[in-house]
Amino acid sequence: MNNPNLAIPVRAPAQTGVDDTILPFEVSALDLRGRIVRLGPAVDAVLSSHDYPLPIAKLLGEAIVLTVMLGSSLKFEGRFILQTQSDGPVRMLVVDFTSPGNVRACARFDAERVAAAIAAGEDK
Repeated sequence: MNNPNLAIPVRAPAQTGVDDTILPFEVSALDLRGRIVRLGPAVDAVLSSHDYPLPIAKLLGEAIVLTVMLGSSLKFEGRFILQTQSDGPVRMLVVDFTSPGNVRACARFDAERVAAAIAAGEDK
């Protein structure tokens, strides 16, 4: 078994990555479907228009990716909104995805509690 013929297709990676891309995929043999979401300038535009502390920016960026992934799986053109509210340091997160590819987002947070969490090392 030195040279097994597994007939596995091989594709070399692209020389350049493409940002702001949603790529659905399927592995038929495993009955598996999913989506690869790669965002760059779309998230940068949202986060750069606000002066969020790093932990808030990271949380909002993750919420944006989640919303885009879920919203892009809808079978119709429309709007998918993710909204959370809490009594913690992050009071509210809202991400609005409108297919086929517009996204906007914002976060409301308690600056003093976020600064205290960062100082205590609880911002991970």
